[in-house]
Amino acid sequence: MLIRNKILQVFAFAIAMYHFPANSGELDFSGYARVIGGYIDERNVEYRGYDNSLSFSPSSLIGLQAEYQFNDKWSATAQGLLRSDSTTVSGESGLEWLYLTYTPTDKLQIKAGKLRTPFFTMSDFSDVGFAYPWINPPQQVYDTYLFKTFNGIDAIYKFGSEDLDVSLEGYYGEESGSIGIGPFKTGFEVDNLIGAIAKINIKNIEFRASRYNGHIKLDLKSISKLQDVLADFDFNKSADSLSTEGGAHADQFGVIYDNLDYFFRGEWVRIKTELDIIPTIQSYYLTVGYNNAPFTYHLTFADSDVEINSNQNEIPVGVSGDLDQLAFAYNSVFSESAPDSLKTWTVGIRWDVLPNLALKAEISALEGNEVDNSFFVIPEDTSFDRKTNLYLIGLDWVF
Repeated sequence: MLIRNKILQVFAFAIAMYHFPANSGELDFSGYARVIGGYIDERNVEYRGYDNSLSFSPSSLIGLQAEYQFNDKWSATAQGLLRSDSTTVSGESGLEWLYLTYTPTDKLQIKAGKLRTPFFTMSDFSDVGFAYPWINPPQQVYDTYLFKTFNGIDAIYKFGSEDLDVSLEGYYGEESGSIGIGPFKTGFEVDNLIGAIAKINIKNIEFRASRYNGHIKLDLKSISKLQDVLADFDFNKSADSLSTEGGAHADQFGVIYDNLDYFFRGEWVRIKTELDIIPTIQSYYLTVGYNNAPFTYHLTFADSDVEINSNQNEIPVGVSGDLDQLAFAYNSVFSESAPDSLKTWTVGIRWDVLPNLALKAEISALEGNEVDNSFFVIPEDTSFDRKTNLYLIGLDWVF
């Protein structure tokens, strides 16, 4: 009942904002909303907030945006996001965007302020379900521990010809907040965040490649205390391997083909840090689809692989109970901080009921790695092979 009331309040607010009058074209309000319901066919297990009873909480949200155009070169944009629940660390409500835009020429655009971090092909609109065929973008790529926003500056330069369009983008900034690494929720700080993106459009096909680098610092007090204990025992290599500060980088490549009848989408990302406690992640998805207006049909395969770093365990086992406990605590950091590995097959349908309203339905076959939780929450006394099905229905609206 509480969730249903929350969603109704969200939609009432959206309708009120939709009818708010703009001022002579200078002030413009827009937004998007989505109601997503789903469940899995496995008892006593949770998957991204879903269990074996129908839930509308994990993915339902509303976003509201206001843009003020000062003149033909300067504008200001603000966007807020309200979620029905905060099941994931990245799923918190609040201010998403707040930035100034300067457009000195038709080819150059510069933004400064609080911005979406453009790690992926759909980063700018990953919460706007109306903009893509799925109910949610493939989580193996879009639900990693990378942060969604940053504070800084972003510049895009575009050029091209009749059959070719090219855009080059660069950004610089910093960010702090909370992220999830395995079961850990930790504060973080990133500075010297710098990224570059190249995008090429040739008729019906688009290629995108990007890379980002930054310096990350995690606020994991339990691991810092364990470091101190290891150093007190002169297990210095083991202590150093628990460092929570160092460099990080991510590489991404994406491709989209769409001839209005058929489409193909694919995206690959590799994330690596200098921190031994954070494994290297390599994820991708491949989607094929068919448009038969007003219906769209699609099939997606997605996979994430984790490369766990070798630890530096110098602690002798069997000498004393205290050392055995210390060794167990040290090894647990590496096993529990591992991001989840998961394969999914998803088949779905989208029905564009109105030009700004879409209904969607999906079935996903989930197959997790047996050595990881694989995005599942599994009670210790539950026997689960990490294979189940996820059923989703959704309504996406833009206004």
